[in-house]
Amino acid sequence: MDTEEISQVLYKEKSQTLKTIPADFYLEAEKYVRKLEEEIGKIGNSRSPEFKMLHDEHERALSDLETIFMKRIGKVITRATIQSNANKPISKDIEKLLPVEKRLYDLVLQGIKAAKTELLGPILYPSSENTAVWPEIVERRVSAGFEGEMEAKMGIPVIADRGETGAVPDKNNINEEYVVVRVLKDLPTFTGADGRNYTVSAEEVVVLPQLNATGLIKRNAAKLIVGREDSGKDLFPEKN
Repeated sequence: MDTEEISQVLYKEKSQTLKTIPADFYLEAEKYVRKLEEEIGKIGNSRSPEFKMLHDEHERALSDLETIFMKRIGKVITRATIQSNANKPISKDIEKLLPVEKRLYDLVLQGIKAAKTELLGPILYPSSENTAVWPEIVERRVSAGFEGEMEAKMGIPVIADRGETGAVPDKNNINEEYVVVRVLKDLPTFTGADGRNYTVSAEEVVVLPQLNATGLIKRNAAKLIVGREDSGKDLFPEKN
């Protein structure tokens, strides 16, 4: 991939029509951006023409990629809004969405329908007993066994880390190395003690390494739900 390919995708996305892009578009874009950064890092003189050229190419690539993302997201939301009208046929454009974009489409569509049921339902259909069904905002990334155990214990869905590296905690040692907390505020992406990247938002229930969970709890950024307390061990042992 190069800047020209990104520019071509951006040009096509400027229309209102949803275009098909390669399934690995963002992956290849990431490789391209990392390569530029590597080449920039090898140049010792930040005032050299080569540095400026690569720096400008890097900034243009990032800007174009963000624009492509926002334009496609806008089209996803528009189509979900149109589809929320029960009389509208399902658009064939949906087949052009990337898997992550399709997930967003489904969440937006369900959210619109839930809001309509909750806000307009009592006005338009006063005798109806329909209740709003809001989309589930947490992501299940744990094993079937551990997920079932946690849900049965807490009555709520559990989200593991959103990082792309590392294994999911084993249910047999969850209380030894990880704890389950409810996040109280939006947090920037951080690298956990287990080497995985975590991106969490307020009110999400997450499985975190004990070290990270301890820090968040002490900063009033998270609340303990399941931890070493359950095994008779103190999550915050006092120092002698």
